[in-house]
Amino acid sequence: MVQPVLHMEPLLICPVCKNKLAQKGKAYCCKKGHSFDPAASGYLHLLPANKKNSKIPGDNKQMVAARRSFLSKGFYLPISQGLNQAVLLWQEKLTMENPVVLDAGCGEGYYTARLWEALRQQGCNGQILGVDISKFAVQSAAKANKEILYAVASAFDLPVASASCDILVSMFAPVAIEEFTRVLKKGGLLIFAVTSTRHLWELKEKIYDTPYENKKENHQYPGFTFLEKRKVNQMLHLPTQEDVANLFTMTPYYYKSSVETTARVHSLPELDTQIDVDILIYRKK
Repeated sequence: MVQPVLHMEPLLICPVCKNKLAQKGKAYCCKKGHSFDPAASGYLHLLPANKKNSKIPGDNKQMVAARRSFLSKGFYLPISQGLNQAVLLWQEKLTMENPVVLDAGCGEGYYTARLWEALRQQGCNGQILGVDISKFAVQSAAKANKEILYAVASAFDLPVASASCDILVSMFAPVAIEEFTRVLKKGGLLIFAVTSTRHLWELKEKIYDTPYENKKENHQYPGFTFLEKRKVNQMLHLPTQEDVANLFTMTPYYYKSSVETTARVHSLPELDTQIDVDILIYRKK
């Protein structure tokens, strides 16, 4: 299998000085001498120490493990399929034969890998890069798929050359619209997946005495033309307590809940709850 780091020039830039990175042996180096070696699992660490917002930024080991276990069972397959269908439709409409794809906030790589496989099945041979601020998430992603290059980096300071990407996807991740605008080519696609009002409503009923709907956001961005919204809405059956616990642990609710609430959720033998997600597609003007 071809190592992914052979395919990233001239996409990557140095996170320190912003000059382009070029491969020298296994390392990536810039003209000012900054050098970055791939980790044993194949990912690049492109998050300078002075750019970290905490000692261990992003999702921790527990959250990453819960999400990988949950997603590996296909519970969020409809969301992945919705993303892939949107990308393939608009990629064809806009005649992007071999697109450069960036997944900003890729997590453990579930959506990234499935999207890349869908593109490959259509004969696309472009580049793909997944970035996330969590070292644990990126490490997990890189171990699972060696054909994709993953990097530890912030979506708000992407180690990616300006106007170098055809498609940028962001799945439930922070919106760094200035950086997204910078790295996308003119006419490039920007695709978000965001939770809608009733996402995981039945889980929230187990957590809160008075559950609340997710706030509706105005997803309009200067410099982009809105193309369409795709709704993913269906009931999800979690047949085991482990599945319920994994879903709970991978959500922000876990870290905001009391010991009593956590114990109550962990005692549920099964759960039916709904997926309510919007996939929003834009094109850069």
